[in-house]
Amino acid sequence: MAKEPEAASSSRFTSTRISVTIDQRSYPVTNMNAFEVLIGGAPDWISVRQKIDFTFHLQVGGRDVVLPTYGVVLKNDAGGLDVRYQAPNDRWRDLLTKMVKEEYA
Repeated sequence: MAKEPEAASSSRFTSTRISVTIDQRSYPVTNMNAFEVLIGGAPDWISVRQKIDFTFHLQVGGRDVVLPTYGVVLKNDAGGLDVRYQAPNDRWRDLLTKMVKEEYA
């Protein structure tokens, strides 16, 4: 049995149950942890150290959860847009953990 990623840790994980929107356009999450997210295919006009507002879209418990947040761009290159973000709510780690456990169940 494969080991489940621990969403609350600093190691990154992947999930098909999460995406983000920036300027009303949807982008896939390449990988993430509870503090940083790597977004694939994001616009190249977004620059390093720029503050960015975006929205997480998660599938948890059979429902769609939409959580706006913001963060600071760490890098934006061919590998993706890497953002250190503010947790969107107090239960963020719990939501991530539940989402990952549901995906690997």
